[in-house]
Order: sequence, then structure tokens, then C-alpha cells
Amino acid sequence: MENNSHTPGPKANGIIGSLLELFRRPFPVMEDWEMRWLLIGFHGLFIAIFLIFLKPFPSVFNFDNVFITAGYGLVVSLILAINHFLISKILPIDIKQWTIGKSILWTLHDIVSLTIWVFVYNNIWNNFENFTWGKFFYVGWITLVLAIIPVMISTILLENWLLRRNLSKASRMQQSVDNVATLSPVINPPVNNLLTIYAENQSEWLKIRPTDLIFLESADNYVSIFYKEKDQLQKKLLRSTLTKITAQITQPYIQRCHRSYLLNLHQIKYVDGNSRGLQLQLLDSDKIIPVSRKYVKGILAEIEANK
Repeated sequence: MENNSHTPGPKANGIIGSLLELFRRPFPVMEDWEMRWLLIGFHGLFIAIFLIFLKPFPSVFNFDNVFITAGYGLVVSLILAINHFLISKILPIDIKQWTIGKSILWTLHDIVSLTIWVFVYNNIWNNFENFTWGKFFYVGWITLVLAIIPVMISTILLENWLLRRNLSKASRMQQSVDNVATLSPVINPPVNNLLTIYAENQSEWLKIRPTDLIFLESADNYVSIFYKEKDQLQKKLLRSTLTKITAQITQPYIQRCHRSYLLNLHQIKYVDGNSRGLQLQLLDSDKIIPVSRKYVKGILAEIEANK
């Protein structure tokens, strides 16, 4: 009996921990303005067609006029456009730190906004007669039900589109890496070509051959430097920011690829892609390095410049 009474606790903690980990997981943000407009237009068009032809919830929506019915779709597109192109600029939102949890909260914000304005639009035609909070929450429930289908469809389409786009970029970068023979590191460079990386207070530093550098990873106010020494992987921790250390490096083949990573392009072994972006497998490390979208062109240009 005593053992049984304690078993639900860890399981519950495990479920809560898994959910928190899921909510903190990075989530891709649609930065392509044209695609965002297409998705917003799709949601409005779907709602308009759905209401016009199926006429669900006749006790709530006004289906006497097809143009009034189509107006619900217009309201949906307009509110989504305001939320994603205006409100998102006003609020202190950092898309670089976007997660699944934040995406869920933003979706709930969309649902609440749509509930309010669909309710307002629906009552404009009867001058808000017989207004009750019960009707308002009923419209909110209907809005949620109607939003599920287009959100699911658009999420699947978006996921597939991002996957195809990133796989195409990965294929192009992989082809460039395979075709560039001159990217192999220089053996035994002169001593005066050594790279010295200083900590922020200048009291610590690391002096290595640039070609021995593998990658740098930032964490808060520290940067971990991974490099080769006598064919062994080594790690040096310096107190600094990745931006300040990047300014010390002039070798063109050592490139920023992510807000948290700086990479020696000689180290690229294989390029892969998924819906969240590109990922790099390295020659001398098992670490998988992510590539942010804004750095892809610069990395490709540097690789192809060495053809």
C-alpha cells in the first residue's frame, strides 16, 4: 500500500516536466511576409467558404445575405493581419527566443481577438439587441471550433513548405561543400598566422592555428571554444560574448552561423535540413550546429567563393 501511494507522484512530475520541456522547445517563426499573408488570406477564405456553403450554427450567424456571411472571413483575415503585422511590432516580442509555449499563447491571443470582433461584427446587424455574456462566450466557443480545421491545415502546409525549403537549401550547400576542394585546411601555417582570442577582460586568451578551430558556442556571458590539439578535441571557456570574439577573428572561413554559434567552414561534413532550419554535422565533433536563416546566404557565398 505504501509503495502504491508514492507511484503517482513521480509519474505526475514526469508529465509536468515533459510538458514544460515541450513548451520551451524552439519553434520556427514564419519570417517570410508573402507566406504569412497567404496563410492569413487562407484562414479568412476558408471561414467564408465554410460558412456560405455549410451554414453551421444558424442561430448565431446571419446567413440571409451572402456578402454579410463572407464578411466573417474578411473580419478573420483583418484581425489576424493586425495581430501579426501590427500588434507583434508593438509588443516586446523576441522572435529569436520563440518557443512552442509562446506560439500556443499567441494562438490563444488570436482566438480571443477573433471572438471579440466576430461577436461585434455579428451584432452590428441587429444593433446589439439582446446582448448577454452567455451569447458572447458561445460565440467564443464556436470561433474556437471553426478555427481548429484551418489552423490544422495551415500548420501541416507550413511544416511541409518549411521542410521542402530547408531541404533545398541544405542540398545546395552540401553540393557546394562537396565541390570545393580548396576548403581543406592549410597544413602547418606560419607561426605569425596564429589566432589569438582574448577574454573580455584581456586577462585570459587562447592562441591556436585558425584551421584548428572547430566552433564556438555562447552561453550567457561565456563562450566555449572547441578546437583541435594533437588531433584531440579540446575546450576552452572564456568570459566574453560571441559578438566581441567574432570581432577579433578576420579569417573569412570562420563564419557566424547562429546567434549562439561561430563555425569553421572547413569543418562542415554534411548539411541537413528540417522544418526548423539547417543543421551541420562536423568532421571533428559530434555536435550538431544549427544555421539561422539570415546567415545561410553569407555561408554559401563564402563556400562558393572558394570554388
